[in-house]
Amino acid sequence: MENKFFSDIKEMVMAILIAIALLSTLLCFIQYLISKRHFNETCEVFKDKFKKLPTQVMIYQHSGFFFSFMRDSFFIIALLAKEKSFYTRDMNVDEIKFIKSLPSKKTQWIKIKVIVTLFSFISYLTALIYYLMVMRS
Repeated sequence: MENKFFSDIKEMVMAILIAIALLSTLLCFIQYLISKRHFNETCEVFKDKFKKLPTQVMIYQHSGFFFSFMRDSFFIIALLAKEKSFYTRDMNVDEIKFIKSLPSKKTQWIKIKVIVTLFSFISYLTALIYYLMVMRS
């Protein structure tokens, strides 16, 4: 009787973890749709200043949901990494300074994307670890 109770609890926790992971994917998609406009605005401001877009932005600019993190990675790295760090070694310092100097309201979409993506990754990882450690035993 007690063993059945714990088995039911384990299955319920697994179902909740899977539901959270799936909802986090939905949240990533919603964030993608909302941030599209902000991404385009950031690109326009960048083009006004530098007369071009970074190559990786141009390559992934119209590639859709699954490559949106690649599309945004230039702005993410420029905003979050230090100017002369390993991550920014191939980037123009003026471009990095420009992205960092944008008003917080213009770069908020980047920070939200990182947070939502990390949450989604952690929720999937948690479900996988729980499955491997608890459900398989």
